Amino acid sequence: MPASPAAATLGKPRASASGVIDRAVNFRNSYGKTVWVAIMRNDPDRCGGYGDWQTKGWWRLAPGEVKQAFTTSNRYAAYYARAEDGTQWTGDRGPVYVYHDTFDSCLNIGSTAAYGTVNMRLIDLNGAGLSHTIDLIP
Repeated sequence: MPASPAAATLGKPRASASGVIDRAVNFRNSYGKTVWVAIMRNDPDRCGGYGDWQTKGWWRLAPGEVKQAFTTSNRYAAYYARAEDGTQWTGDRGPVYVYHDTFDSCLNIGSTAAYGTVNMRLIDLNGAGLSHTIDLIP
């Protein structure tokens, strides 16, 4: 898993350029071990021509800890998480390149520095309000 500390958290929900309110996406570690989280969110301004989806990691969450990972005005996002004991939270979105250290890339950009690919779990923010927390439990 990542050798470096968790990625920085983002600010509070805000209005996007189109006037749509961004929703905050948080992660809560309800597992008894440290967990690292990587995300994928729609960002065509940053990743246009590379799949339109930003990929970013890692957020380190100690047991019981909650962190805001990102904000988005899009209905969908995705995440992958891995605990220090090897437990994983995966899905069918991807594949996404992941790295040992923190990373900030786009869906269709790979690198020989990646240690592999993972599939991410869908987050549906329909009706989520201004903040949505994903509870990481096995």
